[in-house]
Amino acid sequence: RTLPQALAGPAPELLLLDDVNPVFGAPPGWKAKEWLLQVPFIVSFGAFLDDTSVHADLLLPDHSFLEAWTESVPESGASSLVATTTPPAMRPLYDTRATPDVLLDLARRVRPGATSILAAQTFEEALQNPLEPAAVESAPRAPAAAGAGAATAPPPTAWQPPVFDGAAADYPFVLQPYASQALFDGSLAHLPWLQELPDPLTTAMWCNWVEVNARAADALGIHDGDLVEIASAHGRIEAPAVISPGIGPEMVAMPVGQGHETFTRYASGRGSSPLAILAPATAPATGQLAWAATRVKLTRVGAAGGELILFGGATRERPDHAMG
Repeated sequence: RTLPQALAGPAPELLLLDDVNPVFGAPPGWKAKEWLLQVPFIVSFGAFLDDTSVHADLLLPDHSFLEAWTESVPESGASSLVATTTPPAMRPLYDTRATPDVLLDLARRVRPGATSILAAQTFEEALQNPLEPAAVESAPRAPAAAGAGAATAPPPTAWQPPVFDGAAADYPFVLQPYASQALFDGSLAHLPWLQELPDPLTTAMWCNWVEVNARAADALGIHDGDLVEIASAHGRIEAPAVISPGIGPEMVAMPVGQGHETFTRYASGRGSSPLAILAPATAPATGQLAWAATRVKLTRVGAAGGELILFGGATRERPDHAMG
């Protein structure tokens, strides 16, 4: 099931959290936190406390990706399934345990007579004795073939005109959230050396911002570094403005990554997140979050006051707007 489908259903008796943070990443309309608080028992495998795992009843920290065996499978683009494995690069520094090893141990206790992969004592052993290629190949194709009688390629998705949440007269800008070059989707915001990494275009660091077209900014009386309120029909946040020569006059853009309530001392309470004002809309073809379908309005709420931290001082295109 997709995340919105899961959150729309009843809360389970037991929830295992592994590399997900829906309290941070889901729009407010999905009420992820309220749903989570109804779960009687939550287990988190996260190595750091984040906005979601802070509500867990049991913490079983996983290894870092450098300390664990990993496997990957390409999502698409190949005519046949290609699975790769990578060994750890270092020994674990702390008292952690790989999540697959925990699940294998629990599975053997629940089903002592189980065979196949459950016969492996560790995740490493399971990777060293993989399933037959034909069995692995058939696994991802089985869902597509179910109910169809044959594994046929789905037809191309028909084009549909975009639908945006919010009236254009009230919310004249389309909000474009995008993954941060340093913090990705926010899952790396707890790392101080990535917080310190200047953004390639704005040179901003330790903060977030909203990118505004120069003509739109002039019409609203907004200058570089001014504090701006970004409001949708589902909430409002504040962020310093960056006048961008590369964005259209009817759009504003914000990097995702900041705005955590809980995510170590380096990310907690820092900046704001555009995800916090997104509409709870989904793409019809996939059921996933329609993250670029929210209209917003901008309001200047304060002059430049240090919220925007730039490594370079100013953009090359607007050297007269240097930030002190």
